[in-house]
Amino acid sequence: MIGLLSTHFKKQNAPERQERVLRHETAPSGAYQQETKRAGLLCTDELKEATKRCRLKVEAIAKQCRARNRRFRDVEFDLEEDKERCLHGLGTAEDDRYTPSDVMRVTQIFDKPQFFIDGAKWSDIMQGRLGDCWFLSALATVSTMEDLIEKICVARDEKVGVYGFIFYRDSGWVDVIVDDLLYTSIPKYEQLSRPEKNLYHNDKDKYNVGARKGGQSLYFAKSGTDNETWVPLIEKAYAKLHGDYRAIHGGLAADAIEDLTGGVSTIFHLHDILDEDDFWTDELMKVNEDRLFGCYIYKIPGGEDDITINGLFTGHAYSVISAIEVNGKRFLRVRNPWGKTEWTGAWSDGSKEWTNEWLALLPQLNHKFGNDGEFLMEYKDFLNTWTMVERSRLFDSGWKMSSMWLDVKSRSFPCAWNFGDVSFTFNVKEDTPAVIVLSQLNFRHFAEISGYSQWTLEFVVYRKGDPASEPYTSSAHTIFWRRSVNVELGKLEAGDYVVHVRLDRRHIRNRNYFQDSIASWDHRKLSKVWSEACVSSSIAVNFDPKAYGDLLPASIDMYGGQDLTEIEVAFYERGQKKPVETEVAAPLAMKPMNASPTPSPPSSPTAERQGLAPPTPPSVGGSEVVVEAEAESETRSKPHSSDRPTFETEAEIAEMGNVNKGEGRPVFETEAQVAEICNVNRGEDRPAFETEGQMAEICNVNKGDDDPKPVPGPDDDDKADKDEIPPSNSELGGPTSFPRTAQGPVDPIIGPRYHCLSPHCPDYDLCQNCMSKNVHDASHAMLCIRDPADADKLRDEVAEGEDNSIIVGLRVYTKDTTVQIAGQLRHGKVVAWDRKKV
Repeated sequence: MIGLLSTHFKKQNAPERQERVLRHETAPSGAYQQETKRAGLLCTDELKEATKRCRLKVEAIAKQCRARNRRFRDVEFDLEEDKERCLHGLGTAEDDRYTPSDVMRVTQIFDKPQFFIDGAKWSDIMQGRLGDCWFLSALATVSTMEDLIEKICVARDEKVGVYGFIFYRDSGWVDVIVDDLLYTSIPKYEQLSRPEKNLYHNDKDKYNVGARKGGQSLYFAKSGTDNETWVPLIEKAYAKLHGDYRAIHGGLAADAIEDLTGGVSTIFHLHDILDEDDFWTDELMKVNEDRLFGCYIYKIPGGEDDITINGLFTGHAYSVISAIEVNGKRFLRVRNPWGKTEWTGAWSDGSKEWTNEWLALLPQLNHKFGNDGEFLMEYKDFLNTWTMVERSRLFDSGWKMSSMWLDVKSRSFPCAWNFGDVSFTFNVKEDTPAVIVLSQLNFRHFAEISGYSQWTLEFVVYRKGDPASEPYTSSAHTIFWRRSVNVELGKLEAGDYVVHVRLDRRHIRNRNYFQDSIASWDHRKLSKVWSEACVSSSIAVNFDPKAYGDLLPASIDMYGGQDLTEIEVAFYERGQKKPVETEVAAPLAMKPMNASPTPSPPSSPTAERQGLAPPTPPSVGGSEVVVEAEAESETRSKPHSSDRPTFETEAEIAEMGNVNKGEGRPVFETEAQVAEICNVNRGEDRPAFETEGQMAEICNVNKGDDDPKPVPGPDDDDKADKDEIPPSNSELGGPTSFPRTAQGPVDPIIGPRYHCLSPHCPDYDLCQNCMSKNVHDASHAMLCIRDPADADKLRDEVAEGEDNSIIVGLRVYTKDTTVQIAGQLRHGKVVAWDRKKV
């Protein structure tokens, strides 16, 4: 009853496929041993492009600034003139707002500023008044790998005050340019009270030198090395990437490491580790080689934010610097991004464990005493103290990443927690180590308008054709509500795979929060946040740009050495498609006295997105349509019936078509007459229709409740080619009318309806004759609907205002090979509960 889809399922479970199904087992275990010396940033084409683009921007800005004798001031993120937008989000609560005293240049803060002093080191990083310990912890972790921070800080001109950085976002590298303005916590001399001025003997210069100089005056992050500037500037660039400083308050170090390196992170409970010896040997001993680690302790429910456990703060991110075995004991070096406040348990500075024998081994442990935020923990204490470990996998230059993103419409909530909203398929041509990741968008920039639901993901991977009882592998559940989930495979075997996804959500805001809040939001800030959300969403292959209007910015690369008129003409011409000549034969009919041309149907946005050229229908805005006579087209078409006229112009076609005075469309009394006008030629000369509108002009002619409906004629079987009518149509005893309800009035399709299941073609249908013409992409699966009742199953009933949309992407990382990924979306209620399957 479900047509092609049911046929597909039957083929998947056919007996000839069962031998292959039984032959495959689950994914092979074992870890791939990477060349550790090469691990670092994920090497993609976007990395090279972003690095080059970033350098060119910095060079161009520096050149312009020198020409006008000015330091660089970033119009996109001006801390001084646009303070509110740079500091806070749309709805930052009063208690959460930041109050820096001033904005100063790096050259005003430091006597001899240098971006790096002896390279980037984890000991340089000290947290300020922003709750971004997760980012700074990730920064410290990444800095343990030689030259990695230097690759992120791409270009700079310190005299001009321009700095360029790159970050990884969703599935590609992006560049961020900032100036050297920074927030400070020390007020200007003029803002001091009289008693405060007296402390400096009313000497402004003495106050500026003593209080407003050096890193200690910075409001946000700073370097522990005097005159070093890379820490506050990379923090500023990360804040700009996400819209404002408030946007990077709170998070997971695992996500920040992904943003800094393009790696893949996993979070898990320490008490979930199966073999602690293997974890030490196979994982922790490889820290700073091809993997990085962080850790944190869950907050105590109902407790204060500053609760400590042996000196360690709950809800605070720490970095694992190294793993060491000395004198038969296992130690981990851990660091607090605050640059102070350490572990007070065993092996802490000054503890009883430090005998003379162990003091002599301090050089081997690479440890020194002092309140610098760095401390040693024995492995057994590490396992018993921390709640969670964040593990990030880095890739060398031999790894390749393939991805696909889809805008997924889930079922209305509440609903069954089930697979079936979206799936992905991919093909790998040879055995390879692999990492498979399912991810949401990084919505930190536009979190305040991202809906009232929070989502969590999981997936199961199958060999193509395998039964549900034999999964190949699956994502490992660790915690809920993470940005992504993944699985690592020591060997992914060559072949075809299916990835089924299960979504879950919870409501974290009031349903009407947006309507209730928008009046109080700054609309200038909102427009930029909303625009960023639209641009990020455009990564989905089924993204519809027409739904977002002016919120989508045109590419800055368009505005070069051409004026706006030249740009508009070039852009318009580039979007035009060449008309396709078609041959149209009209049925013998009475000529009306005053025929009028049929208006042109609108172009399909789906066809435009695919770059398809819609063929010119019989009437296009009153222009002439050339229809070749039979004698001139014998090489391309079969001869027409002798009583069938040919037409040279649109007007002649209209005259022969019984034009309705209101609609301008011909009306027909029988299905046979419809067939005559709807792709009458059985050969290669049929007109092709790329859009529903074009098909409706020729195929679906009777529009309106008062128009005569097509009815079967007594001689229809003689006039139609029976070989092109599917058996199911005759079994139903006559033509079937499927109303179209996607947009506008109803246009029925006579006979079977073919619905495209590709996410590239939302709401795209063909009639039987157009389907036979092969006018649509042959790689797209088509669902044949033969019964009007089955057409209802394609409808997705979603409650008004329901927050049921999420953009998800599948990323597959492979070694020295790439994969091809495709995606599939749910269509209404085609797949539903079945008592036989319960």
